[in-house]
Amino acid sequence: MNYKENFKNSLTSSTKITPVAPITTIVLMEYMEKTGAKFPEAHTDADNMMELAAAPYNYSGIEGINIPFDMTIESEAIGCKVDLRSDDQRPEVIETPFNNPDDISIPDDFLYNGRMPVLFDAIEKIQEKYQEVPLIVGVVGPFTLLGQLLGIEELLKLVVTDYFEIEEAISIVTDALLDFTSKIDSYSVDAICVCEPSSSSDLLNPDIFKRLVTPELELLSDNIQSGSILHICGDTTPIIPDMLRVGYDAISIENAVDLDYVMNKRAELNSNTKICGNISTNKALLLGSMDDVINESVNALEKGVDILCSSCSVPPHSPEENVHAMITARDEYISK
Repeated sequence: MNYKENFKNSLTSSTKITPVAPITTIVLMEYMEKTGAKFPEAHTDADNMMELAAAPYNYSGIEGINIPFDMTIESEAIGCKVDLRSDDQRPEVIETPFNNPDDISIPDDFLYNGRMPVLFDAIEKIQEKYQEVPLIVGVVGPFTLLGQLLGIEELLKLVVTDYFEIEEAISIVTDALLDFTSKIDSYSVDAICVCEPSSSSDLLNPDIFKRLVTPELELLSDNIQSGSILHICGDTTPIIPDMLRVGYDAISIENAVDLDYVMNKRAELNSNTKICGNISTNKALLLGSMDDVINESVNALEKGVDILCSSCSVPPHSPEENVHAMITARDEYISK
């Protein structure tokens, strides 16, 4: 199978073989042991990043590569202090230079700061070594990034008390992300996945999401020249119609969302947006058996997902055999 062509077709038209792709990251402790590429070095060294990112493809047959492994590259480049941490822990923002929305500004050398050069170097290395494998690059969405710059609890208060200041601040952040996605596009990657966990309906009022966040997400989707995917964590049922309207080639949903509802809403809106999902990361991939993963995968395939993938980033202590079980399920499904 031509993985790149199959992945592209899954985003733009249709395919007979549903891809099993890493729309969000798959970084297992087992992969770290097998490759020798571990955290935190894989966050700061392009070769280590490439080796660890390619492990799901090399060891489990996953039909794609996803980088980076964390969601702090953008905030770090803007000026936040990040703790890279280690082992099974992802980097996190521990200090920000911004006290209020009026302080938000983007350095002129944003794309050259922090670990940005490492990411771009890793993209080039992956493109050279794995020419036949789709490359998906994750980007933090504007609301989530603004939450890192101001603190998410503070931001959720300010959208109620100082809405217009937040509206101005998120526009500044989106401008930076437009530059970032344009830079990523210049490497001819296969897809950019905009990750907006802080826009989840579990955190943000759906009306505020529609009013504040969707215009920014639409600006990004209009700008992205690669395949475009929007991933939002949690139960996004109240905002599925908005997610389908903002112009991404695909949306990625969690297992908390009823696939039947999504498919019906897509048909109702006459939308061409593809659906990625939605194997439970905890119940199935981390804590379940291979049969649990296979059963969830077959259910998703029967309901019509266009790309089979985990609901969100796969927990690092998940068994490798459970990741491979998604491939097993897909292969058995299409052979019927």
